[in-house]
Amino acid sequence: LAAICWAMWNCRNRATFEHKKLRTPFVVVFPACGYMNYWAGLMEGADREAMERGAKMLKTNAATMMRICAAPAEAAMD
Repeated sequence: LAAICWAMWNCRNRATFEHKKLRTPFVVVFPACGYMNYWAGLMEGADREAMERGAKMLKTNAATMMRICAAPAEAAMD
């Protein structure tokens, strides 16, 4: 949860202060995975493994959703 909140905060800052438009929710999810992997490196044992597994699962599911969301857009272009 902390990784998602931190990623949302950083995206909000980019949108507010740098005027960068947020085009998809994936600009929040993928950085959150990066934070989770980084924080996993600070842990030991079962906690580390669980955090790494969670980050991998989140990234895999987000990538799948990204492909699913992109498919209708590509079909509309044809």
